[in-house]
Amino acid sequence: MQTRSIVRFILWSLTACWFASGCAEPSPPYDRPFPLGQVTDSHWDTQMTNAQASSFIFYDHEFIGETTKLNVLGQRHLVQVAIRLRHVPFPVVIEETPNHKNPKLDADRRQAILDRFAELGLQCLDARVIIAPAIAEGILGPEAEQIYRDSGRSIEDYGNTNRGGFGGASGLRR
Repeated sequence: MQTRSIVRFILWSLTACWFASGCAEPSPPYDRPFPLGQVTDSHWDTQMTNAQASSFIFYDHEFIGETTKLNVLGQRHLVQVAIRLRHVPFPVVIEETPNHKNPKLDADRRQAILDRFAELGLQCLDARVIIAPAIAEGILGPEAEQIYRDSGRSIEDYGNTNRGGFGGASGLRR
């Protein structure tokens, strides 16, 4: 009986030494914490890339009415796009008319942009200039007015309360 206890004690001791010495199976790598920022960095990189790509979209409001002519802001935008176009992989998107109701106008606008790029010395862009819906969904006039009124109300609230700006508690006191 005593030998059996000694054998058990020796086995338990060896097992404890084995675990304590690090000879046990190592923990899987996913149990270890990630370095600071590693999990969120890819998310922020994706957002930055999408923002850069959206700067290559020519929106309907950058054209004069139902024509292929760019307004002043659209012309500035075209020059900015032309400067950056050689250094980025993004397509140039011409926003299609709502519900793609005027495909001829969309195609004419695309061709006008291609012609303007050719005038600026950029060739072979036929595959990079496309017609597609814009990434960001637009809002209607009444919605925009409501948002504008609400934002003004929030700014007025900032000066009239002790809570701080935009309805939150910022810790500012008057």
